[in-house]
Amino acid sequence: MSSRLKLLKIIQSFPGIRYNDLIRTTGFNNGTLSHHLTTLEKNSIIKILRLENSNMTRNFSASIAKEEAIIIGFLKIKSTSQIINMLIDSHQLSFLGIVQSIKKSPLTTSWNLKRLLEVNIVKRSKLDHVYIYQLNNPETIKRLINNSNHTLFDRSVDNFSNLIEGL
Repeated sequence: MSSRLKLLKIIQSFPGIRYNDLIRTTGFNNGTLSHHLTTLEKNSIIKILRLENSNMTRNFSASIAKEEAIIIGFLKIKSTSQIINMLIDSHQLSFLGIVQSIKKSPLTTSWNLKRLLEVNIVKRSKLDHVYIYQLNNPETIKRLINNSNHTLFDRSVDNFSNLIEGL
């Protein structure tokens, strides 16, 4: 199997996989992986999602819509995933309700909500002097959660990524 085909199969199996996880999974060195990813992206076989205000990139099959790729990326981050899941269950919550539900500090919750608002996963409205948060497209998010790959490897990669992000 060619190196690019191997890389493509991994990206298709684990949508949103990060660069360092690809290095560990493929065994490629940095230059080889970078070359193959660049070639696959230039040929529109994969897309590399680069979020503003973040040094995080995630790799996806070109067949995944950009909006869905963004959602998948945020579902792989523990804090933002908790917020999204709380809003799926509750449909709408106040800031205080979210803080209490996910058991994170108000500062952490505010920072993660800001990120979700910036990419239009979450919307905010004012109700009786209180901000209420809701998901913009709950049906798409539910479908992506149901279709997501929850293998042991994927969870391990996500846990490792969250650990590194926390440093």
